[in-house]
Amino acid sequence: MVVVFCMLSKFPMSSLRTLFAALASALVLAPSSTHAQSAAATKGTRPPSATASAPQATAPIAPAAPAVAPAPALASATVSPALRELVQLARERAPEVVLGRSALTASRSSYANARLAPLGNPLLEVRVQGATQDVIKDVNIETSLWLPVEVSGQKSKRGREAEDFVELHTAMLEQARAAACARTVRAYGALVVGASRFRVLTELANTAQSEAKYFSERMAIGDATERDAALSAVDAARHQMALSETRSELLRVVGDLFELTGRNLSSEGLAEAVPPGFSGVLRTPPAVERSPLFRVLAAQAKYYGAARDRIESEGWTPLSVGVIAGRGDYGETRFGGGLAYAFPTFRSNQGERARADAERVRALDELSLRRELFARRAVLLTSELAELGRAFEIVTHAALPAAERALAAASETYRVGKGDLLSVLVSRRDFSALSLRRLEILDKSWQLLGDLVEITGELP
Repeated sequence: MVVVFCMLSKFPMSSLRTLFAALASALVLAPSSTHAQSAAATKGTRPPSATASAPQATAPIAPAAPAVAPAPALASATVSPALRELVQLARERAPEVVLGRSALTASRSSYANARLAPLGNPLLEVRVQGATQDVIKDVNIETSLWLPVEVSGQKSKRGREAEDFVELHTAMLEQARAAACARTVRAYGALVVGASRFRVLTELANTAQSEAKYFSERMAIGDATERDAALSAVDAARHQMALSETRSELLRVVGDLFELTGRNLSSEGLAEAVPPGFSGVLRTPPAVERSPLFRVLAAQAKYYGAARDRIESEGWTPLSVGVIAGRGDYGETRFGGGLAYAFPTFRSNQGERARADAERVRALDELSLRRELFARRAVLLTSELAELGRAFEIVTHAALPAAERALAAASETYRVGKGDLLSVLVSRRDFSALSLRRLEILDKSWQLLGDLVEITGELP
C-alpha cells in the first residue's frame, strides 16, 4: 500500500478516480478469482483465466471468459440406462402405442366371422294353391325348406383373411412403437442439449449482467461512457432473452417426454450426453431390412391378397339344398327334395376383386420403393452423423479453446487500457456463438439418430 500511495503523485487528478475505481473492482473480484483457481487446482485442471496475466490497477476490469464444459468422449458413446428405460416406457405408454394396441384388439373381432359355419340362412317357402270350377277337390299346400351350403372354400378364405388382418394390425403396432422410440430419442436429446444450453446461457448471462451493472455504476460516477454502458446492457439483455427461450423449449420437451413415457423429468443436474454411436468416424450403415414400415407394407399386400381370394370365392354362390313337403288336393301327403344353384354368369364381385388386387399391387410397389429409399437414406444419415461428429470435435477441441483465448486476450488488453469494450463484447459474442453452435450440432445429431431409429425400429 505504501508503494501505491507513493505512485499517486505521478497521476494527474483526472486519473485518480479511474485508479480508485479499478482498485475497488480488483478487491471485489479478487476473492472469486482466487476461489476459481483453487477449485481448478483441486480438480487438476487449469482455469480459463490462468493464461492471462494478473489484472493491473490502471484500467477498468472486464469479466473473464466463461469456462468450457468438458466434451464427452465420442468413441465410448453407448446407450445410457436412462435413455434405454425411457424407450422401454415409450414402447408401452406412448399415445400412438396405446391406440395401436386398441386397434389390434379390435381387429381380432374379425375372427368371429371366420369361425362361422359354412352354412347360409335357411329359406322357408309355403305355397297354398286352389282352383275354381271344381277342377280340384281341395287346396294344395306345399312347403319348401332351402339351406345354402358353401362349397367353394369360403370359410377357409375368411379365416385366412382374418389372420392377415390381425397380422397387419400387429405390424402397425410395431410401427407405432418404432415411431414412439424415435420421438423419445429426439425428445431426450433435446432435453440433455437444452439442459447444457441452459447452463451455458446462465453462465454467459450472469457474466453479462455483472458487467452491465459494473458499467452502469461507473457511468453514474462519470467514469464510463454511455456507449459502454449501453453495449453491456444490450449484451446482457440478449443473453437473458436466449435464456428465456431455452426455458420455454425445456418446458415443451419435458411435456413431450411426459406424454410419451408418463415420467415427469427435470433438466436440473442432467449431464450432457452424446447420441449412441456418435463419432467422427464413418460407420457401417444399419440394416433396414427389419424396418417396421416394410413389415406393414408386406402385411398390407398379404391382407389385400387374402381379401381378393375371399371375394373371388364369394362370387361362387352357395349350393342350396331343399326339402319339400305338402298335401295334395285329395289329401295325400307329398314330399321330395331338390337342389338350387345360381351360376355367376354376369356378376361375380368383379369390382371388389379389382379394388383388392389394385391395393395389393400398390402395397408391393410402395414396399419396393421404400426399400430402395430407406437403404439410401440410412447411408446418408450415417454419413451426416459422421460429419457432425467431426464438426463437434473441431468446435470442441479447436474452435472453442481459440475463442476462449481470444476473449481472454481481449479482456486483458482492455484491462491494461489498450483496447475498447467493443472488442471484448465481440470476442464474448464469438465465444457464445461457438458454445451454442456446438450444442446445435449435438441437438441435430440427436434428431438424426431419431430418424435412424424410426426407419430401423431399434437403437444402434
